[in-house]
Amino acid sequence: MPISADHGDNSPPGSVIYIVKLLGRKIIIGWDFLSLPNANPNLFWKPDLLILGTQSYNPHPKTGMISVSDAYDLVRRWNAKECYIVHYRGLLDFEEASNQWFRGPVKAMTTDELQSVIDSHLQVTGDNGKFRITVAKEGMVWTGKEEQIGYDESALVGKVLEIESLQKYILKIENVDRDHKLKLLVEDTVNRFNFEFVRPSKDENSDDILSAQGEKGMMAKGPQLRMEIVPSKSQDESSTIRIRVSRGAKKDVFKDDIYVSNNDAQRLRRFIKENFAPIVSTVK
Repeated sequence: MPISADHGDNSPPGSVIYIVKLLGRKIIIGWDFLSLPNANPNLFWKPDLLILGTQSYNPHPKTGMISVSDAYDLVRRWNAKECYIVHYRGLLDFEEASNQWFRGPVKAMTTDELQSVIDSHLQVTGDNGKFRITVAKEGMVWTGKEEQIGYDESALVGKVLEIESLQKYILKIENVDRDHKLKLLVEDTVNRFNFEFVRPSKDENSDDILSAQGEKGMMAKGPQLRMEIVPSKSQDESSTIRIRVSRGAKKDVFKDDIYVSNNDAQRLRRFIKENFAPIVSTVK
């Protein structure tokens, strides 16, 4: 799938990068581009492999290409677990040496030096372990990780569950037992929502519905949560997690349908079942 790309003012129109889907894998081949005007961001979400051409470490738009610094942002925004850097030269980074306040690289680096700087950056930003960026060398071969087929019923559930959706969201749900609280993180390519709720409970008749009340503050009560798993109609289709965080009946703080794999829907269903008890109504 070709994606129209801006390759800078000195390049003729018609530049593209490619998204390749083959044998259940998604690979983004982003050789020479500066930006991707009007591209649908959902197309880039969660590639198995991302290849980026970066001519310098620091941003230099006159090259018509992104920099390694720009690549950090794209890796996070597209949720690319494995990225390979190609095309690096770094000669324009010498220009930063004249700025005594500049703290980034001010020279061209060898492959090993660039890899060391990238690794240090990922450690400082807290992404160590989540994302992997490798400076490509001649003869390297990439082998994708095997996908899990089916849901593993024997896997431990625990108190924290993280799910990556099929489009733009990452969900992290935590059952804070000691305080009888529920923490919910919803992160997309731009925004991050952090919520805390009290008295979480599943539906009395279903493991597909989770509710929680808002925390009481000094001035007002926090928003409440309703989360529902909508199963797929067939084995091949995705499931839906319907989330609504609201104040009262009308004011929504967050509301969206989040599409996930059927395996992840099963994981969430089991997480709800094993972590939360229903509130059973009684009549005297």
